[in-house]
Amino acid sequence: MGEPNFESASMSGKSRARRPATARDPADKYLKAALIEAYAARAGIFHRGVTNSRMREMYATIDAVDASSLHWDAHELHITQKAMQSLRNKAIPLHTVFVHPDILQADPRFIAYYRNLVAVSQKGMQQIGLPTVRFEKAAPRPMPPDTARSLARTLNSILSRLIEAEPDFQLMHGRDVVFAEIGTQLQGTWVNMIGQGAAKKVEEILQTYIKRENRGVYHGRGRFELTNGWKITFAAEPDIEFTDSDGIVQIAVEIKGSLDVNGAQTRYGEAKKSFAKSLAKNPRCHTVYLASCFTESVEKQIKADGQVRETYNLTSIVRDPEQQERFLKRLFHFVDTPQ
Repeated sequence: MGEPNFESASMSGKSRARRPATARDPADKYLKAALIEAYAARAGIFHRGVTNSRMREMYATIDAVDASSLHWDAHELHITQKAMQSLRNKAIPLHTVFVHPDILQADPRFIAYYRNLVAVSQKGMQQIGLPTVRFEKAAPRPMPPDTARSLARTLNSILSRLIEAEPDFQLMHGRDVVFAEIGTQLQGTWVNMIGQGAAKKVEEILQTYIKRENRGVYHGRGRFELTNGWKITFAAEPDIEFTDSDGIVQIAVEIKGSLDVNGAQTRYGEAKKSFAKSLAKNPRCHTVYLASCFTESVEKQIKADGQVRETYNLTSIVRDPEQQERFLKRLFHFVDTPQ
């Protein structure tokens, strides 16, 4: 899948690297370019994702199933009599809504249809204790009878509640929900991709600088060893951790690449939790918040919290060589003169 090109945009040239501009000004041409790039990537993810799901083909296959030999034991399959009767009254074939173990065993990929019909994500199924990813692939694993039965009972319980609560339930409306749920999963893919793309870009910037300045060695997979014995590690909580020769965290960097203004507060909240962990290890740790989107409320909260030592605008640093150089020199100033 494609990813937003963080090299294509920065904030206004008037903004300083150490004083981030907000991402609320639609006139900012660099921000607009970044948004266009990001949403173009999002559109590609959605179009490919919907096509690759082959859900419309699955609809046709399920509709063509000869269900005459299926035995529907409502109690055994955890289907309420009221929900079953509701479908029969509307002449909706039971197998197009409720899950039958025999159908899942015949083609495990059908679990994707039933799961999305009831708007349960793959992550949700895993939390329930019935992961389905291995069955939703192009060449799925065979589904054991007990797994098929457990999946049928679980989803049928949810479907029964849904149908009883929605007396106007219709199959075509349910299938609209299938695509809505697929869209939700694709949205998550896009968000994760932006985060990974931002971290990757920062890693490339550091790699170039460290090699140019002979500051250390890059070991791959987000791991650096500096000439003074320090180590830089890209991971999670924080996204980047600088540890000294004694293994003490001296610098913690959180990277947030999303340009979505509405989620700025939430993203800072996540970063704040990560910084709290680093500060608990070393109260003198230098914390850096590197984000593509700032709002007035986030800036006020950062100031009030006092946990973030410095803030930088990611799009500016990626695009503007001068601001990138200032950021790197400032960062390595703390490597050379730790507090």
